[in-house]
Amino acid sequence: MTYEEIVNIIDNKHRFGKACGRDVTGEFMEVLGHPEDKMKIIHIAGTNGKGSVAAFVSSILQAASFSSKDKFKVGLFTSPHLIEYTERIQVDGKQISKDDVKRLGEKLLGIEMKLEPTMFDYWLAMAMLYFKEQGVNYVVLETGLGGAKDSTNGLSYPPMVCAITSIGLEHTQYLGDTLEKIAGEKAGIIKSGVPVVIGQMPDEARDVIIQRCQGLGCKYFLTNEIDENTKLGLFGKYQRKNAAVAEAVVKCLDLDLNKEIIKTGLANASWQGRMQIISKDPFVLVDGAHNPSGVKALYDSLALEFPNEDFSFIMAVMADKDYLEMAQIISPVANRIFTVTVESERALQAKDLADAINGIGIEAYNCDSYDVALKEAKKYENRIIVFGSLYFIGEILGEL
Repeated sequence: MTYEEIVNIIDNKHRFGKACGRDVTGEFMEVLGHPEDKMKIIHIAGTNGKGSVAAFVSSILQAASFSSKDKFKVGLFTSPHLIEYTERIQVDGKQISKDDVKRLGEKLLGIEMKLEPTMFDYWLAMAMLYFKEQGVNYVVLETGLGGAKDSTNGLSYPPMVCAITSIGLEHTQYLGDTLEKIAGEKAGIIKSGVPVVIGQMPDEARDVIIQRCQGLGCKYFLTNEIDENTKLGLFGKYQRKNAAVAEAVVKCLDLDLNKEIIKTGLANASWQGRMQIISKDPFVLVDGAHNPSGVKALYDSLALEFPNEDFSFIMAVMADKDYLEMAQIISPVANRIFTVTVESERALQAKDLADAINGIGIEAYNCDSYDVALKEAKKYENRIIVFGSLYFIGEILGEL
């Protein structure tokens, strides 16, 4: 089979399986001979920010390896991808090759499983196999959905440190309809005696996580924001919170890290689709803010970086998102919102989105495509902000 055929088969597996993802991974690891053995894992969960924290941690570890006499390798597993599936699996900042995806994908698809794996399960198993082949020492592991039942929680060996970046209302049909319930699910990654880093979040969510830490005898560390004079590779005010989480995480590891190594790692970090400026004339910024708390972080950053300015927004979302709340959050700095339909069966149609936004008194226009929306937005003198589904942001970056 070709790379494209392998990816297509895996992509068409169920996204939400009948079996618990944690149990599927447990079976996969057993069948594969536990490739995760001896890997030093950093497990990261949270509603928003976990991808950015993973990028910061990976970058700091790479800087530490570069400065060390005893070199080591850093694996990174994240989701979703923006342009190409190979983004999900990286070693020392380099994506897995398509040939390796083809080879390992054929191996995994040929295994008869008692429990039915999802698309995510296959990519996680592939990552663990690839990391073992590459001799990876540290693995930065981002959860998919939730924590307790998440596929990444099915590895047989406890992590060196866990981090929970933030808690907000998301996937309430799976995780619960209150911050406390969602925090409880995210806190499911916490293991006995393993240190836990806790990012900024509402008190009711933080208290649930602290209670879990105390019950399992875990040291925990509350974070705020990193010093504003510290240079970051990721743009946006909210990244200072994520950088603080990353700094606390690496300080829990068995490494001798000085301040310069941490600063270098934070400055060198990169993460596509997060407050990313893709054009300066006209000014176009894309951000994968796809839920209310993510949009609030986007709003706060725009207000700080560009005080007293209004913007033209281009928005595309999935139908199950709180899109009206997202539009209301951004409305104080929005002159207008152009809506687009994401290429997904779960997408909210552009016309329905525009009609709903207009219905709450915010000016909105539906467009047939991103190119049309961009052309319309350019007619005004505002900076242009593109936000919403990560798949939508990926489509845009892929065209570039």
